[in-house]
Order: sequence, then structure tokens, then C-alpha cells
Amino acid sequence: MCCNDKGFVNELSKEMNVTEADAEFILMSQGVVGLYRRRRGTEEAEEQARALLAASTGHEDSRESGEKLWTANYMLDIAINFFVYVVHYQLMLWSTSYAINTWQVSISTAGLASGIFIVGSLLMRLPAGRYIDLAGRRRLLLWGTSAYFLLMLLYRLCPDVASFMVVRLLQGMAFGATSTATSIIAASLIPLKRMGSGIGYYTLGVTLASAVGPFWALSFINVGDFETSIIFCSALALIILCLSWLLKVPERDLSEREREAYHGVSLGDFIAKSSVAISMIAMVGGVCYSTVLSYMGEYAAANGMAELGGRFFFLCFAAASILSRPLIGWLLDNRGGNVVIYPSLLFLTGSMLLVAFAADDYMLLAGGVLLGIGYGSITAACHALALHCSLSRKMGVATSTYFMLLDMGTGAGPYCLGSVVPFFGFSAVYIMAAIIAVLGFGGYFLSMGRFHRFSIERLDRERDIKKRAAMHAANA
Repeated sequence: MCCNDKGFVNELSKEMNVTEADAEFILMSQGVVGLYRRRRGTEEAEEQARALLAASTGHEDSRESGEKLWTANYMLDIAINFFVYVVHYQLMLWSTSYAINTWQVSISTAGLASGIFIVGSLLMRLPAGRYIDLAGRRRLLLWGTSAYFLLMLLYRLCPDVASFMVVRLLQGMAFGATSTATSIIAASLIPLKRMGSGIGYYTLGVTLASAVGPFWALSFINVGDFETSIIFCSALALIILCLSWLLKVPERDLSEREREAYHGVSLGDFIAKSSVAISMIAMVGGVCYSTVLSYMGEYAAANGMAELGGRFFFLCFAAASILSRPLIGWLLDNRGGNVVIYPSLLFLTGSMLLVAFAADDYMLLAGGVLLGIGYGSITAACHALALHCSLSRKMGVATSTYFMLLDMGTGAGPYCLGSVVPFFGFSAVYIMAAIIAVLGFGGYFLSMGRFHRFSIERLDRERDIKKRAAMHAANA
């Protein structure tokens, strides 16, 4: 049995308010849990489990009443998340140049002023995921978007770089709350059987923002127009807030037992153990992507490929990611996880090797295409599967667990691998990233792939059990 089976049994037992032995029997009766020794319960326990399963049959999840994906609220949620990330990516580039030009600080200090935003995001993701259903999904979204807008108004009022960093940190926390809320809302709006496609289209907005945000930022920076950039981002933040008020959010009604669970605090309350393994595969993707994002400018210039290869690398990356996303979502929903995760890791490995040994602009651009397919696929698939590994009561925690590990890979990759540049050059960075991708391939096989954890048969059965468990909990 793979480690995710144990986590799913534990989550199901809590969702249905039964013992783990009963939950295990329910899963085995559906052919979900494979070959491992189960605890021998009494005939009464097995009969109770059968009754629970039968009682939950016949109820229909409101999300499963139809397979319609493109609802007005789903599209509105995508738009909100897109604009949130546009502002984020634009300010990441803008804040560095602004700090240098305004206070004449060093490059490292300006970099800290930019990067401290991510620190704030990480600080907020775990509590946001843990308490979102207690606070209310819509309420957390409105808190986050309100703070996101109001803090934009403080940028031009900062008298020094220290206060500027405080504002950046606080806005990073608002970003963490908002992006976590929009992700959980999107997952609650997507039909279970179309989770792969739904999450794929949702994260496509982030990919588009990663191209649009930096483009606008560089357009303003190149002409030294910092004031207009702030006005532009403030206007977008106001639009985000207005759209948030229009969004109709499905909430979870917590039982008395679930509310009491919030009184205690443990690590398991903030980390979805059943989602950790697949989220670590996403972390591998974050390492590969961030090393390219951080060093591509210097690497392309040092090798005489700045004009063509370096300039259009991320355009090829974005185009490949956008074009491949619909197919990836369909494969995940209809063929299972292995047919997406294994090729994605191979694409990541190939892209890192092409970049490392690029002899001309076209090899570099080919690396961008493979990176777009590999990174875009791995993040969308792992996001959907991380949510799948956890039942509805832990959806928020599963989301924050996924983003925490992805952000850790994105943040740690350039710092850890970049240390080899003075000794071995930039190519060594990408060779090491390729090795990490290969290790990710092996890690996925050993922990999940060989157990067929995400086979389409298991995914379908677990979707059905999750639906029944949610209905049983609602009617209990």
C-alpha cells in the first residue's frame, strides 16, 4: 500500500465519522485499496460499514448534477486570480527598480524588497488553508482583496526602503490569502470528474499572468515611469475587489464536531499529509522553472543568445504551456495521473538538458517549449491530484500544502543551485536541475506510480466515495 492510501483512509474516517477500520472496509468493498493486511473487524463493524455506504448511495452532490464546467462563477474566479497574479508579477519586477531608483539601495537590498512579498505569501498560506471554512470562503476572499487594494495605496507613501519592505510583506500576506481562497473556490466549483481540466484552465490564468505582468512592468520601467505603474496596479487591484463582491461562493456548513476540532492545534491541522507526496513532485517543477527564470538573462547574454533565444524564450514557454493545457486536463480526467506525471517529468528533464547544452538560439527556444509543456503540465496535474488526495473537509489545507511546497521549490531552487555558478558556470545549474527532475521521476514511481495510486479506475472510485462521504456528512 502506498502512503497516500493511509492518508485517504484516515480522511474518509473523519469525513464519515467512522473508525478507520470501517473506512478501510468501505474502500476495500469498492476495490480502491489494494493488497495490504486490513484490521479484522467484527461482523457488526462490517455490517455498520455496509450500512453507511448504502446510506450514502443515492444522494447526489450538487456539483455532480451536471458536468458543466464553464459557469459564470468559475470564469469570474479565473478572472480574479488572473488579475491578482498580473499585479503580483508586475510588482516583482517593478519593486526592484523602484527601490534602486528611489532610495539608491544596493541590488541585494532591492532584491529583498521584491522577494519579501513571497515570504508574506508563505506566512499566510498555511493558516488561510486551515481556517478558510471556519472564517468563510467569501469572507476570506473579500478580506484578502480589500487588503491587496488598500496596501497598493501605501506604496507611494513609504518614506524609506524599510517601510517599503513592510508594505511588501503585508501585501504578500494579502496575496497568499487571496490566491488560496480563489484556488479553493475554483476547486469547489469544478465537477469532480472534470477536476483535471478545470484546474488546468484555472492555472492557465497564472501562466498568462506570468507573461502579461512582466511585459507591462518592463514597459513602464524602460521609460522610467514608476508613477503610472502604481496607478495601473492600483486600478487592477480595485477591479479585483469589485469582481470579488460579485462572485457567488459555495460555502461548507461545518458540523459541531468539525468546529470543535479547530480548538486544538497540531501540525496535521496545517499540512495535508495525503497531499504531501504529490506536492513534492510539483516542488521539483518549481526548482526547474525558477532556475531558468532567475538566470536566463545572464545565461543567454553570456552565450551570445540574448537577442533571439533569451528574448523569446518565455514567449515560447507561455505558448507551449497554453496549447498543451487542454490536452493535459483531458488526459488526467480520462486516463489517470501516470500518463501525465511521467511525461511531464521527462519534458522537464529534456528542457533542462537542452538549456544546459544550448549551442544556438534554436536549441534554447526548444528548451523553452519543453519547459512550457513540462512545467505547465506538472503544476496543473499535481494541483488537481493534491486536491483529489484529500476529502472536502481538508480541501483548504491540501491547497495550502500544495502551494507551500511549490513556492519552496521556486524560492530555494535559484538560491541552492545558484551557488555552483562561480565554480562551474550556468550550465551546471541546469544539469543539476535535470538530475533533480530525474530524482522526481524515481520518487513518484516509488511512492505512488508503482501502486497505481492515480489510475483512472481508482480516481473514478474515489470520486464516487468522496461524493457519498460528503453527502453522508451533510445529512449526519
